[in-house]
Amino acid sequence: MKFSLSTKVMLIYGSVLLVIITLTFGLSYTGTVGKLGNDLNDTNLALLKQVDQKIEVAFRQTEKDLLTLMNELEFVYFMYDSYMDEGQRYSNFYGLNTKLRNFINTNPQFSSIFVYSSVSDHMLTDKAYMKDAPLVHNWLDDYLDMPEYFKWLTTHQVWDGNGNQDVITLMRSYPAISSPGYRKGMVAVNINEKVIYDMVNAVYEDSNMGHMFIIDRDGNIVTHDDKTQIYRNIKELPHIKSVLAKQGSGTFTGELDGVRQSIFYRDSNYTGWKLISIVPESQIYEPIRVTRNLLIALAGGMILLALVVLFYVSRWTFKPLQQLVGKMSGTYTFNQTEEHTDVGLTYLERVFDQLLLDREHLQQHVRDSKPVLKWRIMMDMLVGYRTDYLAVLHHLEFVGVHLFPDRFLVCTAEVNKEGIVLGSQDETLYTYAFCNVAEELINVENAGIAIDVGGGRAAVILSFAEGDAEQNHLRALAIMELIIDMMKKQFDLVVTVGVGRGYSEMKDIPKSYDESQKALHYKMVFGQHSVISIEDLQPLDSQDYYRLIRMADRITDALKITDLVKLQEYVHETFCEAIDRNLSPDLIRQLSFDLIIKSVQSVGSTGIDQKESMSQLENIYELINRSGNLREMERIVFQFLEVLATQIKAKRSQRGSNETIERILLYIGDHFHENDLSLDRLAQEFHLSSTYISKQFKEYTESNFIDYLIGIRMNASQKHLAAKDMKVNEISEAVGYQNTRSFLRTFKKYTGMTPIEYRNQSQAGDKNESGTHYD
Repeated sequence: MKFSLSTKVMLIYGSVLLVIITLTFGLSYTGTVGKLGNDLNDTNLALLKQVDQKIEVAFRQTEKDLLTLMNELEFVYFMYDSYMDEGQRYSNFYGLNTKLRNFINTNPQFSSIFVYSSVSDHMLTDKAYMKDAPLVHNWLDDYLDMPEYFKWLTTHQVWDGNGNQDVITLMRSYPAISSPGYRKGMVAVNINEKVIYDMVNAVYEDSNMGHMFIIDRDGNIVTHDDKTQIYRNIKELPHIKSVLAKQGSGTFTGELDGVRQSIFYRDSNYTGWKLISIVPESQIYEPIRVTRNLLIALAGGMILLALVVLFYVSRWTFKPLQQLVGKMSGTYTFNQTEEHTDVGLTYLERVFDQLLLDREHLQQHVRDSKPVLKWRIMMDMLVGYRTDYLAVLHHLEFVGVHLFPDRFLVCTAEVNKEGIVLGSQDETLYTYAFCNVAEELINVENAGIAIDVGGGRAAVILSFAEGDAEQNHLRALAIMELIIDMMKKQFDLVVTVGVGRGYSEMKDIPKSYDESQKALHYKMVFGQHSVISIEDLQPLDSQDYYRLIRMADRITDALKITDLVKLQEYVHETFCEAIDRNLSPDLIRQLSFDLIIKSVQSVGSTGIDQKESMSQLENIYELINRSGNLREMERIVFQFLEVLATQIKAKRSQRGSNETIERILLYIGDHFHENDLSLDRLAQEFHLSSTYISKQFKEYTESNFIDYLIGIRMNASQKHLAAKDMKVNEISEAVGYQNTRSFLRTFKKYTGMTPIEYRNQSQAGDKNESGTHYD
């Protein structure tokens, strides 16, 4: 039998098509059913993970809130049973009880709180006060010698002054970081078992399959959807034995009550509890059976459709394709004079041309839409719609934006022209100019993005590669000061900037944005063309302990320059100040440990291995706890810092000199009093790029340019203040600040004191050179 060319091609095409469809649906069936089974298991494990994360977040927040409450002064008096008279005792009890009630009222998930002093054997709750509490109620004393600083107790009954409740309890030692034998009492926060169950139920609210419950390491039930199981120990059940013997998360099958069940489990890294979900297999694999039937039906439909396409549609489309093949091979000549000319090829060519044109239009559209996409991404971050850095990273890279994965801070800027009401077009133009200038200056040493948010306002997100929140806050203030000065010089614009606090995670960007807007509202108080920090709106903490912690900055500065004389002097003065302020021995021990921790963290920029230094902290902590007097405590702290200084010297001795940076440092020393000193100016002066200078400066000085410049200016201002012959505004101008308020804010953050306080302290030091001594 002789077949035409089109018939042969259709037969070959049809055979190949049927084989492909058959293989495709065969593989799809096998892969889909198997994958669905894995996906169903992964979904159940993911639900357990979600429950675990939800409980961990709630428990960690409980621990954080409790630590904040334990810092209150009333806790110190109560735990140490230290009162001048009975009036102070009752006043302190009333104040502490009020704070306990407020703590419970503001945290609805808490059912009660217990505070127990082992010194007085008194117990206080938000509802009752028990003096010399009887053993039946004084259950906190049993945990004084627990090896951990905190511990979560499984479900048990607690009497809170009104009745018994089924609760899960967070036990916390006092002081917060103390070993057995050094503790003065215990604090317990109780969470009703129903609260934990509601967290579980919220995740499984759309599912009616099986049972979900939590047990501890000993097999005791923490919470269960069947309340009759509470307080039951089920470790002897065969499937529970298997769960307790396994680690991590996973699944296995077993037969329970004659029914085949799938058992999913997960270990909580935070509490050590086991989260268990038991679901009948018949309910789990029901979607797989439905999917299997749908795949079979779909395969049959596709084969039927393929036959229709093969024998009908292919006949209509083959001829234009044959003409295209003929034209490409050079064997086909299109004759437009023929009466029955087929225009299918011409149409196909026009389609190809249109495809190419559409591709060019699409590329142009993508380029034009990048600014809009950039605006949309940043607005989503500002309002909290995008909180996962890894999820948004590829979008940022697509629009050409670089941000570090943590340490974020937001500023809000308002652009005006003095004496002129700007129109909407002018506002947009000037705000666009501000955004370009801001991004150019920010990205020299850090990373950032700026957009127009309308109404002559711009929002700026900054991110930093290193430094704590306070350091980055100072950097942001310095950068914003430079930006508004440049906008004034180049465009004669009045720019007011509000600066929020720095946060470590992207999810907290909306908080910083709200704070920056709040700070910007104070432009009527602080004036326009200024940088207003959220810190300017709140008074500093005046507690004696935190004042002493601020003195650690100069200790870390002396450590970085390895000046052992200054280092010993500053450590000595800090301990003398602690004595003068009548700090308790426990607080002075805590101060010693905080000085060491802060010093270890500060030398990370010098190249010292922090892990090696941190490994010695446990021994240092024990030495401090066992020290019998303050002189010994001071000696331990100084000796540890002396070892760090020796390591820094050895590290620096391995580095070579850098003549260019040394010349730049000399230039900074001669010109730091000029307010326009910046990396761009250094780049022009030394004919180098600002990025190169920033990198070399960081490697050579172990500090970035802005931090180094702030330090030079603050040291110079301290010398002027000690001289006593210049006013504060004159000193501000003499060290390179046009805005006196910016100088005051920076000086306060750098030294922990206002310029007037520093001058008064300097004068007092001149009158009494002997200092404070102790045995």
